[in-house]
Amino acid sequence: MQSITNAIPTGTIAAIPAKAHAHRALIAAALANEPSTILLTRSSQDIDATMDSLCALGAHISYENGSVQVVPGKAPLHGAIVPNESGTTLRLLLPVAASLCDRVDVDAKGHLPQRPLEPLLQEMASHGVTFSQAAPPFTMTGRLEKGTYTMVGNVSSQFFSGLLLAAPQLGHTTIISSTSLESYNYVALTIQVMHDFGVSVVEEGRTKFIIPSTTTFIGQQNYAIEGDWSNAAIWLVGAALTGQPITVTGLDRDSIQADCQITGILERAGCQLVWNGRQVTCHGNAKNPLRIDLGQIPDLLPVLASLACGIPGESAFINGQRLRFKECDRLDAIYHMVRALGGNVRMEGDNLYIQGTGHLTGGTVNCCHDHRIVMAATLAALIAKKPVQFNDAEAIHKSYPEFFNDWNYLGGKAYVI
Repeated sequence: MQSITNAIPTGTIAAIPAKAHAHRALIAAALANEPSTILLTRSSQDIDATMDSLCALGAHISYENGSVQVVPGKAPLHGAIVPNESGTTLRLLLPVAASLCDRVDVDAKGHLPQRPLEPLLQEMASHGVTFSQAAPPFTMTGRLEKGTYTMVGNVSSQFFSGLLLAAPQLGHTTIISSTSLESYNYVALTIQVMHDFGVSVVEEGRTKFIIPSTTTFIGQQNYAIEGDWSNAAIWLVGAALTGQPITVTGLDRDSIQADCQITGILERAGCQLVWNGRQVTCHGNAKNPLRIDLGQIPDLLPVLASLACGIPGESAFINGQRLRFKECDRLDAIYHMVRALGGNVRMEGDNLYIQGTGHLTGGTVNCCHDHRIVMAATLAALIAKKPVQFNDAEAIHKSYPEFFNDWNYLGGKAYVI
């Protein structure tokens, strides 16, 4: 069991590489016309799953001393996707694999088989692919065909990103969102990476994407993965909870990553964010309650929920329906986390309301084997009178294997009992 005390972290920490950026860059490199070198200072279980899957689809990948060598290879007629518990790996590679192989075996672990794959599977089925069953493990048969793909945009932006990455192998293809596209910034990140690797996408109004037939991925050398804003938010929120400054280095102030919105959220909450080149420092306690629309930034809910417990008054988190289909039902998991630690929280439909008091009691949390709940529970310990404990700390390896080492490095206290 992991135990976290209220010892306060402070100081300077380097941002880990952005997982969303790494997934997309690795895929683009594996599809390119020549080898690539990708600079990746740290990996994780999810990134490893993408590399393993790309190898099963014909690429040759080696990772050593912070550098990934990606050599594209001839795709086998019968390939595989091995996503482990990575929803991003699965959703991005389903269309990509079907654009390369005649037959693909698809496995999945943990909660991943229960996470939604429609309307992506339906659109793929209408463009030449058949599935042995509706949820993994299954086998895909048939090559994906070019054409027009139309889906609702309020289930997962990853469906659109997967089709975008597959399109250069298909020929002239159009991808349309029939509704407003939630988590649009992740699609924008995909388009940016495709552009970096030589593929142009014509975008019309954030809902229509056209990939011409004369475009192909081009290998890149020393392609750097930018710092991860989703995980940098942990440290910035930690500073906002305690009032002790934390500096995060290696961040792009103008990043396309949606979760860079954490800086504006913290400023509205009363903190001061100071930039110096590619590093940012958070000063001061958050004191203004939050009102957050989760439609474009669902991954920030767990850490912001812990922050809300530290701000007197009611904070509101609305439009959280897609959080029910993450590694766990994150809305429900956060609700129970706050209650277990002595906080005041209520859930109305897909909205969450936290009445902060500035402190928590502490206690034991079920993190539901979800890496982001582990991070949230760790942050909550900063304002808890008693230690916060949980059994499933290993879930952190999904995205941030060195998290507890970094926590202790900054002066926090996390230990195994």
